[in-house]
Amino acid sequence: MKRTNLSIALAGCVCLSLGSVTVLADSHGKGTMKLAEEKQCMACHTTSEEVPRAPSFQSIAQKYTKDDADRLVQVVLTGGEDHWGSAEMPEMDARAEVSEKEARKLVNWILDMRSEKM
Repeated sequence: MKRTNLSIALAGCVCLSLGSVTVLADSHGKGTMKLAEEKQCMACHTTSEEVPRAPSFQSIAQKYTKDDADRLVQVVLTGGEDHWGSAEMPEMDARAEVSEKEARKLVNWILDMRSEKM
C-alpha cells in the first residue's frame, strides 16, 4: 500500500515538474529551449529528469541561486569538474561554442526553474 501511494505521489510530482517546464518554455519563449538544443546542452542534460552523465536543469536550479549565476556562466563557458559530484562538463572545444551572452541567457533560464517549481 505504501509503495502504491509513493508511486502515485511521484507520478504527480513528475506531472507537476513537466508542467513547470512547459510554463518556463512559454514564459521565456521557445528561444531559450531551442538555444539549449542548438548548443548541445540537451545531449547531456534534461529539463527535469536525472540522467547518469549530467544533472537535470531543475536539479541545478534547486542547488544554486541567482547569486551563483556568474559562477555558472563560467562553468558553461569553460566546462570542467568539481561543481556537481563526479560529473564533468566537456571543455568548449569538445562541444558547441557558447558566447558569454548565450551562457548568461541559458543560466538565467535554468535558475528561473527554481522559482517556478517552488
